[in-house]
Amino acid sequence: MAEFRTLLAAVLGVGLGALFVVYPEAIVRIQTAGKLPHDRGSDYGTDSRSSNRVRWAIRLLGVGALIAGVYFGAVAVGVA
Repeated sequence: MAEFRTLLAAVLGVGLGALFVVYPEAIVRIQTAGKLPHDRGSDYGTDSRSSNRVRWAIRLLGVGALIAGVYFGAVAVGVA
């Protein structure tokens, strides 16, 4: 029988990993929600785009989370 925590880790890893890969700009916006506009380099009421390097770093973290989630899922069902 699969342990609940391992299944939860698999679902969370795959879910967050997919979110990070598909919507990296949303992750940046969530991370910078409490920052003042002068901290982000834009005027009040406008959005500044994050750098391409930051978005690719978030995607890379997402791929890592996806791999970990798939691994935990394989362990939970007894494949690995």
